Amino acid sequence: MANISDSKGLNGLISQYGTEAAKTKAGIEKPEVPKDEAALADQNVFLKLYIEQLKGQDPTAPQDTNDMVAQMSQFSSLERLTSISDQLENMATSLTSNQALSASTLVGKSILMDGNKAKVTDGLEPVQIRTVIPEDSQVASLRIFDADNRLVRTATLNSGEYKWDKLDDDGNVLPPGEYRFAASSANDKGEISALNTQLPTRIQGVTINGENGTVLNVENHGKIKLTNELEILG
Repeated sequence: MANISDSKGLNGLISQYGTEAAKTKAGIEKPEVPKDEAALADQNVFLKLYIEQLKGQDPTAPQDTNDMVAQMSQFSSLERLTSISDQLENMATSLTSNQALSASTLVGKSILMDGNKAKVTDGLEPVQIRTVIPEDSQVASLRIFDADNRLVRTATLNSGEYKWDKLDDDGNVLPPGEYRFAASSANDKGEISALNTQLPTRIQGVTINGENGTVLNVENHGKIKLTNELEILG
C-alpha cells in the first residue's frame, strides 16, 4: 500500500494519481468544464486525489500530521493562486478594452511631427507650426509655399510657436492642399541658417497591443509608437 508519509505531499499525489490513465482508473478523471468553472474543478480533482491516497494508505503507518498540514497548505495556496490568476486575466482584458477605446478616439486627430510639408484643410482653425530659434538669432522668419512652389506667405517669427491663419500675404484665404514651410534665422553676422519645423500630421489609424505596443499610423511617417512625449492636437 502507498505510504502517505513517503509521498512528499502534493508532489506525491500528482506522481501517483496525476496521469490521465491513473485518474481514469481511479474514476476521478477531470471532466471538461467551462473556463469560469476551471478553478473549482481543479480543487475537486485535488480533493479526489487526496481521498484516493487516504484509501490506499497503510493502516499500520497512518499519515503524518505534518504531511497533512503541508498538503492542506498547498491546497490553500493553489486556491488563492487560481483566484489571483483569474483576477489578473480579467484586469488585463479590461485594460486592453479601455486602451482600445481611448486609442480609437485619436483617429482623425493630428500630431506634431518633424517635417516641412503639411496638408491644409478647410476651416477657420489655424495651422500650428513649431521651431527652435537659436539664442544668437537676430531675426527669424517663416516662408510658406503652395503645391506649385509659389511663395504665398512670409511671416516674422517672434517665438518658436506660430499659428498660420491660412491667408496669403494679401489677406486672401488659400485653398486646401499641401503646403511647404521653410523657417530660417539670421545672426548678428548676417549668417543665415535653416531651422527644423514641426507640423501637424494626421493620425490615420491605431494598432493595439502589437509587438511594439500601441502604435499610431501617421500620414507620411508610418507607424509611430504612442508615448507621453507626443503632442496630440485636436
